Amino acid sequence: MDNENIIELTGEDGDVLKAEYLDTVLVDDQEYVVMVPVNEDGCGDSCGHDGCDCCGEGETEVIIMKVQKNGDEEFLVPVEDDEELERAFVAFQEQSEFCEDDEEEEEE
Repeated sequence: MDNENIIELTGEDGDVLKAEYLDTVLVDDQEYVVMVPVNEDGCGDSCGHDGCDCCGEGETEVIIMKVQKNGDEEFLVPVEDDEELERAFVAFQEQSEFCEDDEEEEEE
């Protein structure tokens, strides 16, 4: 895992959560950032370590946040609408599947 892909998210109550950046998706002219939480060992569910106990089995929890801009600054805000969140997640899945298909074709 590359530390450049780690983002620290600070909640309203001051709690800090580290997450690994996976991708950015665009839905209806709105950007969303997709991440996975990183555990204390610095590994996310997508770390890819063979035999690593830190890697999640089965379903992976993802964090999707909306990119908002204020002048030249960009910041992430939670997505509060369930339908909006679902659209962003579906877009991420479709984009990820497309990328995986491209990688498989390149390997052949």
